[in-house]
Amino acid sequence: MQAPDLLALLFSEGSKLLIRELPYVLDGSAKMKAQAQDDSKATLAPKITAEESWLSFDQEASILHNKVRAFAGWPGTRAKVAVVDDRNSEQNIIELKIISTRVCAHSKIKANEVDGITFRKGALVIPCGGCTALEVLEVQLPGKKVVNAAAFWNGLRGQKLKIL
Repeated sequence: MQAPDLLALLFSEGSKLLIRELPYVLDGSAKMKAQAQDDSKATLAPKITAEESWLSFDQEASILHNKVRAFAGWPGTRAKVAVVDDRNSEQNIIELKIISTRVCAHSKIKANEVDGITFRKGALVIPCGGCTALEVLEVQLPGKKVVNAAAFWNGLRGQKLKIL
């Protein structure tokens, strides 16, 4: 379910619930229905660490997309990719912070795109597990500003990107 769909559903159901229960809250009778939390059954979630922010492209694109959304802000999501210059066979490893993504509508990966990152319709298309692909819309290099995928791709000047 996409965020706008979920928001519409929550708004619709929440407003119905509020209209139904508000009179009981206002007259004080809601306290009789309320149940105290059983603190012995409460659990704490473990803290998120920066190490959890690394993306592993052997997972399906939908899982990675959800991770990018969940980790937005802190710690963000990161990936290491190789920038390959075919003219002199140099390869540099760079760390990218992945800012925004979407699951690729064209879910089938071509044989020549298994480890290569391509650029299609304003997005970096990264092959993922399960023959899926993740479209990366915005990235950030360390110490730089967030840029859209097109600006990042143009900055490569003909070099290729590969998954590590």
